[in-house]
Amino acid sequence: MAAYANGNTCTVSNPSSWEAIIECPNFNVNLTYEDDNYLEVICPNMPNFELLRDLPDLPSFTVNELVYQNCPLPVNNQSLVELLSAFVNRSNQSYINKLFLIDNAKLSEDITLDPQLFAGLFKLQFLSIQNLADISFDNSLLFRHLSQLKKIEFHSRNRVSGTILQQLKQLKELHMHDSDMKKLPKELVSNLPKLETLYLDKNKLKHVSQFTTLPNLMYLNISSNQLVKLQQNVFSRLPKLKILDLSSNKLTRLVTDLFMENNHLEVFKADDQKCSELVLEKHVFTELKYLKEVSLSNCKITALPEGIFQHCLQLIKVDLSHNKLQSLPEDLLSDSFAVELYLQHNEFINMHPESQLLGANDVCFLDLSHNKITTLSIQLLKSFSSLKQLQLHNNQLYMIDVDAFKSQSQSLIFLNLSHNRLTLHENNDRMINSTSWILFRPLIKLAHLDLSYNEITNIFDHFKNFMHNLQSLDLSHNFITHISYTDFPFLSSKINLVNLESNKITHPDFDLRSIEPLHRLPNEIFLADNPLNCDCISSSLVTYLQAHLNASKSTPLKGLQCTHPLALFGRKPQTLRAEDLLCEKETLFGFCPIECKCYKRPVDQAAIINCTAVNLTRVPVIKSPSIIKCSFIELHLEQNKLNALSNGSEGWNTVRRLYISNNNFTTLPGDSLPVQLELLDVSGNQLTEVDAAFILKLNHTALRNISLSANPWDCHCENPLLAFAVDNAARITDFSTLQCSDGQPINSATLNKLCAWTTTLSFYISSAVSLLLIVCLLAIWLYMKYSLEIKVWLFKHNLLQWLVTEEQIDMDKRYDAFISYSHKDEEFVTDKLLPRLESEELNFKICWHVRDFMPGEMITSQIAKAVEDSRRTIIILSHNYLESVWGQMEFNTAYLQSLEDKRNRVIPIIYQDIDDIDQLDPKLQAYIKTNTYVRWDDPWFWDKLHYAMP
Repeated sequence: MAAYANGNTCTVSNPSSWEAIIECPNFNVNLTYEDDNYLEVICPNMPNFELLRDLPDLPSFTVNELVYQNCPLPVNNQSLVELLSAFVNRSNQSYINKLFLIDNAKLSEDITLDPQLFAGLFKLQFLSIQNLADISFDNSLLFRHLSQLKKIEFHSRNRVSGTILQQLKQLKELHMHDSDMKKLPKELVSNLPKLETLYLDKNKLKHVSQFTTLPNLMYLNISSNQLVKLQQNVFSRLPKLKILDLSSNKLTRLVTDLFMENNHLEVFKADDQKCSELVLEKHVFTELKYLKEVSLSNCKITALPEGIFQHCLQLIKVDLSHNKLQSLPEDLLSDSFAVELYLQHNEFINMHPESQLLGANDVCFLDLSHNKITTLSIQLLKSFSSLKQLQLHNNQLYMIDVDAFKSQSQSLIFLNLSHNRLTLHENNDRMINSTSWILFRPLIKLAHLDLSYNEITNIFDHFKNFMHNLQSLDLSHNFITHISYTDFPFLSSKINLVNLESNKITHPDFDLRSIEPLHRLPNEIFLADNPLNCDCISSSLVTYLQAHLNASKSTPLKGLQCTHPLALFGRKPQTLRAEDLLCEKETLFGFCPIECKCYKRPVDQAAIINCTAVNLTRVPVIKSPSIIKCSFIELHLEQNKLNALSNGSEGWNTVRRLYISNNNFTTLPGDSLPVQLELLDVSGNQLTEVDAAFILKLNHTALRNISLSANPWDCHCENPLLAFAVDNAARITDFSTLQCSDGQPINSATLNKLCAWTTTLSFYISSAVSLLLIVCLLAIWLYMKYSLEIKVWLFKHNLLQWLVTEEQIDMDKRYDAFISYSHKDEEFVTDKLLPRLESEELNFKICWHVRDFMPGEMITSQIAKAVEDSRRTIIILSHNYLESVWGQMEFNTAYLQSLEDKRNRVIPIIYQDIDDIDQLDPKLQAYIKTNTYVRWDDPWFWDKLHYAMP
């Protein structure tokens, strides 16, 4: 949407459904309209409201709340609503009930305020005038049109005369903040019969005369001024005054009858007086029977008069903190039902039995923190039978009577004893200069106990059986050295937090074997910033933490980090491996060389001798690890000046892990290495070659890890190290960085380059052997797959006849073959098969039943005789044959003869397609599947048949 006039425009945008922004840059006017009732008018420079009236499409707004900022006030007897009539609906102008005039002085030069300014604002109830420093408010009729105004605010150096408010008979609330007012005009706040709230704060008032009668004033704020004294009758004409704030002044005295006529006073505040001392005269608050709260914090008060709160029957809160009090009058609370008493940051030293406060039965909150209290007697808190929260932190307490909290057994919920000097011993005796854990036993309602920043060294074994409702316990920043699982199954089922941070705990005892699964631990046990020693003694703790981790459970132990040994500094114990946990062994049992440090690693029963960087020139005497009940030795000799190993000591051959990096070794004989060696680090020495004995030793030990880098290795083919390194790359942990003295990497490429002729010869030999092997395997495979074809071809060409010669067992047979066929296939036999078999080329003698069977004899006996007298039986397989009874009988006879002779006598010739073989007679089916048959349509038919014949 856009509105136009004389080439000038205003643009309208809607950032949201409840907001419209109208910008008229050529008129120096910006409008923001919100929620159908709020209009903000801002002028970046001198505006021209008259031209705006000519814009035909400019919206007209109905306004309840109007902000007029950085714009000039109207002149020439013009009202504000007339000035803004271009966009304010004048028919509804009476609906404006809130008006803010902000920073209007800079564009309003030499202007005199006139009552016409507010003409038409008959229903205005709230007016705020801010930063009109150069404009005088001295017209007593200025507000005559604002008959309904109930609240007015003057902010930031507005020049207001005494009679300016005379027309505002309905005014209930007046604010005059930060106006540099040095004197309060007496007539300014007179004649305001309905005024209830008056703010005169943040001015420069040094004196206030007696207020004129304000019959309904209930709240008066004169804080942050420069008042030094108040005359006795200053508030006497304010009969309904309930709340009085005199904070941040320079008052030195509150006189006795200051509030004599203010019987309804409920709240009095006079905190932060910038004086040497505020003196309270006797009975200053006496007889204020409705008084509920008194706050006199940070006023440098040194003493309280007796009877100061006499007959203050409804007093519930007294704040006397940050003063210089050393004692209290016994009757301070005698007539009151005070609930909260603030006495922190005073100068109390010893709270003697005679310091008992009377009438404190209803006090629920007591703050005595930041004093210098050293002892707490049984009498001091005796009358505080309803006390729920007690703050005693930041004192110098070292002794508390064992019955000091006896009166609070049924009430106390929160107790703060932090930042004191308590040590807490473990018996009931009233020891001199000491305090017992037993003092907490009566506190059955206690939920939160803070004992941080004391001098406690241990937790009393039975302490967990106290306080049935305990929820949190803070023991941080003490001197506790030991805790165990048994300290934490509290009797209270509500315990959530135990804070043990910043103590001296080195070995928390959480052995799974001693943990009762039914005992509930607190949800969180804070243990950060303790000197946790992650040695072998901590193995039970590590096991406990890892058991929770493996079970995906959150452990209650929070913040644990190793501080010792240095190698594990900052590590979380649950991330440690069992082999990380070592126990240092001193020269005990004479095992550890004097120059070295020795450790025991329980997980694998290893004795670790660490002689790193101690300037050794020879290997120290190594004793047997059995002395400290270990199985083997891990020996660290890095960063010394060694050039030879000694294998004469008793424990040398029990060394399984040997670290000798960064020494002066030039040779390393194989016989100098321990026989049980599993790990060897010789990196960073001066080794150039190794002998065959060294390589042999490496190959005949259980060596799994070798480090060889940073040595000037001579790389030539005769150095056995090269071949060993390449063949054992998986065992050499630094193989990727292994180099020759000339910088070449030690790898297979370098080895091949240096030993090229050996490599070439080996290549040719291995290639020839491989090729021969492949040929043999291929020949075997071909023979297995094509054995029949091969034998046929050899037979045909009269080669290797020993592979195919007929055995002598058939030499007495009369016929070479008997042909079994269906009479329907006789044409095939007579025209094709028989002529070829009996031809001169093949010359087989065939039994053909048409020609060779004797007439008159039984056919079955002649079939059997023909099969028996023939070396082979040729079966002409076809559908006709399968339907022939004689054919089936002839096959069975031939089949049985084959079984009897243990020879393949039957030659099946598949003359026609016989469909699925699985549908044949079981014997015929089995024979065809397990023996070679010949197909008539096979190009090799005659060769295969010839081969199959005897």
